Amino acid sequence: MSDLKDELERERRSKEWAETWKPTEPGDMLIGTLEGYDTATTDFGEYRVAHVRDEEGVLRGLWLMHSVLKDEWDEADPGRGERVSVQYLGQRSGENYDYHMWTVKVDRPEGDSPNEAPQESTGSDTAADRKPQESGRAPSFDGDELYGEPQAETAGSEDAGGESTLDDPNGDLPF
Repeated sequence: MSDLKDELERERRSKEWAETWKPTEPGDMLIGTLEGYDTATTDFGEYRVAHVRDEEGVLRGLWLMHSVLKDEWDEADPGRGERVSVQYLGQRSGENYDYHMWTVKVDRPEGDSPNEAPQESTGSDTAADRKPQESGRAPSFDGDELYGEPQAETAGSEDAGGESTLDDPNGDLPF
């Protein structure tokens, strides 16, 4: 019987069928390289299945069906060829329902993300992290005096360029 089992296992590996990874207890982990995605349909709908080649070389199918797992996966945003780790943390109780808790990590250099451009340092972090103004008025900035006070409207101001829109920037527009 074990010969038949070995033969089936060899055939499965030759066809690259992904073996579904099912954690059995809290703390179980899947670590490997993301090779791609597939979709599968169940009685509950269609789900995305991540294909991860584990450390032993076995292609595993990770069904992204629990909402926490899907959210964690989407946040980590692993790309094809990246090394990922998934850990099942067990079932938890929320206010209204029980749920399965997961964590997903991607092995990439710190700060690298496929969705974010690297941020350049401005040299001073204190400028961006200043405290809000204490007063209820707008702060004054250097250069405010360049514009001075608005011109007083005179009878001939319409000839000089039209109606002032300082009070109502939309003027007589219908919106």
